[in-house]
Amino acid sequence: MGSSDAARERFGKLLKKYRGQSGLTQQELAKAAVIAQSTVSDLESGKKGTRREQVERIDNALIANGVLLNAWEAAFSSTGMIGYFREVAEDEQVAIEIREYALGLVPGLVQVERYARVISQIASPYTPPGQIEKIVQARIYRQQILESDHPPKMTVLLDESVLLRRFSDPAVMPEQISHLLELTYRPRVTIQVIPEDTEDHVGLSGSFRLSTAPDSNPFVYVEGQKTGMTLKEPEIVASYERTFADLRSSALPVPASRSRMEEIRGSIT
Repeated sequence: MGSSDAARERFGKLLKKYRGQSGLTQQELAKAAVIAQSTVSDLESGKKGTRREQVERIDNALIANGVLLNAWEAAFSSTGMIGYFREVAEDEQVAIEIREYALGLVPGLVQVERYARVISQIASPYTPPGQIEKIVQARIYRQQILESDHPPKMTVLLDESVLLRRFSDPAVMPEQISHLLELTYRPRVTIQVIPEDTEDHVGLSGSFRLSTAPDSNPFVYVEGQKTGMTLKEPEIVASYERTFADLRSSALPVPASRSRMEEIRGSIT
């Protein structure tokens, strides 16, 4: 099965789930969304794609609060989304919990635009500016899930080295740290700092993310410099969950993490 076939199948399952929750038949949804019943059937079975405006009408008819539209955008729109990350981005739109540990860079969901642009330019120095801008805007678009009526519970563990990173533009990190500080006051967002001098650091092998969506088991996403990998085997996921728990036990409490971020921000000249 190709990547586009798999994406259509995942979207179809999500659509069928939301239609089932609404209590509508395919015919009733088709009438409410002003589309053919055969279109609904083909979408649910993953046989075909559709246009954005149709997905928008379906989302409204099912009162999905943008979940279906965002999932479609992540999978099929012509954004700067890297191919191997599309499945993660789709699952992100319906996640109920995201746990992320960062060793090198601030995670994408909590990056400010200036930071996202700088690290994208550094990672892809020969990429045309227009494509860099697509990558940046795709990343900013993903962050809409944190502004939704029902955002996922998100826990971010930042190795202190992430905050100590410096760029040629001295305004990048103060702005990024200020954004992280603002996020710490949101009720469903937890951001903690793991001190740089932590002994026996179990996270030195690299960053990772644990994501949980309704009616599915958690999975791990691990990203390298030029590619990424989704891991779903229960024993592997359980191992990463233990690592995350160990890392969290080494992290500063939220108030102390805020104080450390403020201290680092104040030291940048």
